[in-house]
Order: sequence, then C-alpha cells, then structure tokens
Amino acid sequence: MVTPRRGVRGAIAVSLAVGWLTVCGLAVAGCGASAPAKRDVIARGNAICLSALRAVRSQPPPSAAGSLPALADYLKRVVPIVDKEVAAVRALPRPAHDRALLDRYVSALTATGAEYRTLAAAAARGDRSAVAQALAALRASTAAPAAARYGLSDCAGSGATVT
Repeated sequence: MVTPRRGVRGAIAVSLAVGWLTVCGLAVAGCGASAPAKRDVIARGNAICLSALRAVRSQPPPSAAGSLPALADYLKRVVPIVDKEVAAVRALPRPAHDRALLDRYVSALTATGAEYRTLAAAAARGDRSAVAQALAALRASTAAPAAARYGLSDCAGSGATVT
C-alpha cells in the first residue's frame, strides 16, 4: 500500500529524473552541433561579397562623369546592395579561431557601408565638398586589408564592393 507521503516523494523523484534526463538530452544534442569552422565562414563570406559585386556591376554607372545628380541616382541603386552585403556579413557566425580578425573586418565593413550612405546623401544634396570627404573616407577604409588578413580574398580584391 502506498502512503500519501511516499506518493509525493515518488512523484518528486520521477519529476527530478525526467528533468535530469531532459537536461542531459539537451546537453548531448547541443554538443552534437559543432561551431562553424573558419573555412566555412570564409566560403560564405566570399560568396556574399561575390554576389554583391555582381549586383553592383549589373547597375549602369553614372551617365555623366562629375555629375552629382547622376552619382546620386547610381548610389540610390548601389547603397541597398551594399547595405544587404553588410547585413549578411554581420550575420556570419564567429568561430573562435581568428575571431578578433573577423570582428575587425565586420566593424570596418559596417563603417564603410555607413560611408556609402554619407556619400549618397552628399551627392543627393549636390555637396561636392562632402562627396570628396566621403570618397576619401572610402579610399581610407580598412575593410579590404582586414578581409585579406582573415582570408576573405573575394572581399579584399580590387573589385570588392565596398573597397
């Protein structure tokens, strides 16, 4: 015969056992998923950069050299591509190996994306001085060298979207 006290104790024991098995099961399941390897992040990052580069190259360049309205029109089409590239790179997993290098690249790329928006706004306003400053900031970007140091060759090349 089961006494009420033993029934409660048994129920608690069963609850604890089920809870323990659940925790152990989740721990084992979590261990099965390995962290991304650096080579996988490089492959994904290079694919992102190549896709963005193709998209930018598909846009007709400004029709008149030196024309700020033409540059503004071009940048209206290009900045969303750059923004998408930056967002995709920011979403890459961060493997432990060389994480600091990848973080520096992502920070530099993010700053470069912001500089493209600054350039677009300056061109739209017709502000030649601000356009010149934004172009100088883009030329000084550390995104390409940071990409190269991490191994993102397609993000570091001369044809890269944000360099």
